[in-house]
Amino acid sequence: MIKRIGNPLYLILLLLVLCGCGGGEDTTPEEITLLGINANGGSISNGATNIPIDTQVEFVFSATLNTSSFMAALTVTTSSGTPDFSVSYSNASSKAILSFEDLDYETQYEIKIKAAAIGSNGQVLSQDIVLAFTTMEDGVVREMPACTSASQDCYRTVSLQDASQNSGNFRFYANYPIYLENAQWEKLKYAIIVVHGANRDADNYFNFLVNPLNSEGLMENTILISPEFKDNSTASNNDLYWNSDWREGQKSTSNTKISSFEAIDAILTRLSDREAFPVLEKVIVTGHSSGGLFTQVYGLANQAESQISHLSFDYVVTNSQYFYYPDEKRYDEQNNQFYTPSGCASYNQWPLGYTNPPAYVSAQGETQMDANLLSRNFTYFLGNGSQADPALNTNDCGAILLGSSRFKRGEHIYAWLESEYSSQHNSTKVVVDGIGHDGQGMYQSNDFKTLLGDILN
Repeated sequence: MIKRIGNPLYLILLLLVLCGCGGGEDTTPEEITLLGINANGGSISNGATNIPIDTQVEFVFSATLNTSSFMAALTVTTSSGTPDFSVSYSNASSKAILSFEDLDYETQYEIKIKAAAIGSNGQVLSQDIVLAFTTMEDGVVREMPACTSASQDCYRTVSLQDASQNSGNFRFYANYPIYLENAQWEKLKYAIIVVHGANRDADNYFNFLVNPLNSEGLMENTILISPEFKDNSTASNNDLYWNSDWREGQKSTSNTKISSFEAIDAILTRLSDREAFPVLEKVIVTGHSSGGLFTQVYGLANQAESQISHLSFDYVVTNSQYFYYPDEKRYDEQNNQFYTPSGCASYNQWPLGYTNPPAYVSAQGETQMDANLLSRNFTYFLGNGSQADPALNTNDCGAILLGSSRFKRGEHIYAWLESEYSSQHNSTKVVVDGIGHDGQGMYQSNDFKTLLGDILN
């Protein structure tokens, strides 16, 4: 027997409640957000000026784009209409790259991405994105955003010629395109050239220096250059490449024969162009490990400093295990004094001494080079950390005579200067506590940031 339930009005109300509960709640569409905007490898903000007429603007989003919906939401305008441009995508279509060529000079452009569902899964951009920028005046580049990561945007090439008129490509990373034509860099007051170690990882050393330049507010007025001394295995057609003696100033082993010192000379010659770099004042050359050896002997031997009188130069020698001595004395750690060793015929061979130097160095002459050791500005930037150092040369007698550790070897060359030429040399010593053979740790230390302030201010 079926039992009768309630009255009809109650049943209707109950059904309405049940339908309301089972119909689901209103859902807010998932959002897609803008993570960043870059132009030519550097960040760009609304209202930017002096933008090159050939430029790329990248919009980086939090999710994959629906390219059709993105194009429907995108407009690029100027007072004279819509310029020609192309759009490509990368990072699984989460980055949209707008490429412009031959924009008009001294003209404002506006890129707008309207709020819409532009994500591949219907994600919604909740607010319009607007980027306005103005192109450079009269074809002269006076400033532009810095390139701040070791990407292809920051990877530069210059063709160098040897004495036989053969040409080869020398590659380097730089935050500004220093060989750009029609440029008059009105803000670039300083230049830092940082030289990699035995791993030839110029990209890493470029990135190591980006951090202190940003944190100290120097990126906008400092040229950062990280040269790459390639070996044969990584060289492309017509690239210059060297054996491991690149760090000593020897010539490249590629078809074009150029000393590694000449390659840096070429960059310094470019930086000395007062038309292109009218306010440049100071240059720092620095290198870590094998780059530290390069820095010391290049600082002694180069002729660029003498020829470029309007720039000041400093050489920051970081954690090298090899040092040039102008005499035959070495430090005896047991007796705590300098002495003349015996039983090691090679300990004064270049670059530890002046025996058999490369052609570039011999052209300078031993007397002048030794004088440069005293008169030029060197900082021996030494990490005293006790971490393992498997790269330390403890086999060759000439290296062993320099000291029992990398840190001690740096201490000893500075002690020699103090012992032999106290108050007559222009070198200083900075010790970084707790950091060992670690380029990133050294260059991102507070001590290095302080050193930058001391040199550049």
